[in-house]
Amino acid sequence: MSEKFKTLRTVSGTVPTMLLLFHLLFIGLWLGCVLTEALFERALLGRGRAHELLLADLHKRVDVWVEIPAFAAVVATGGLLFTQATPSSWLHFKIALGLLAVLTNGVCVGLVFARAKAAHMGNWERFDRLDHVQHKFGAVVLLALLGALGVGLALV
Repeated sequence: MSEKFKTLRTVSGTVPTMLLLFHLLFIGLWLGCVLTEALFERALLGRGRAHELLLADLHKRVDVWVEIPAFAAVVATGGLLFTQATPSSWLHFKIALGLLAVLTNGVCVGLVFARAKAAHMGNWERFDRLDHVQHKFGAVVLLALLGALGVGLALV
């Protein structure tokens, strides 16, 4: 391995520093996106149907252009890190939390898209039902993401 890719010794093994930094960068981008979405959900939801239509479109755009690429990059870099890590129960726990966050976020994306479609169709009863479920799944995403990040930082 070249000098550019110095390694970092962690509890779970030796990993290239640059790869770990990219992984953490993408996690930060994903987490920042989730928190930002929570803020604009709080700011726009319940302020009238015009605001909720704006919210549905905004959330969908952020999912497509920021959130999906961010968590896909987390999966890619995490997979590469895993191939070089020494397995441990803590590492497996971190991976389980991370996969829970990714899979649940995938469900959330589907709910966000369905909610936007309901808003554009004027089906506000469906919008409200999807919104309620989406926020429950979003809470799981946030908790699993923070848990995986916490365990991961403890392993470094």
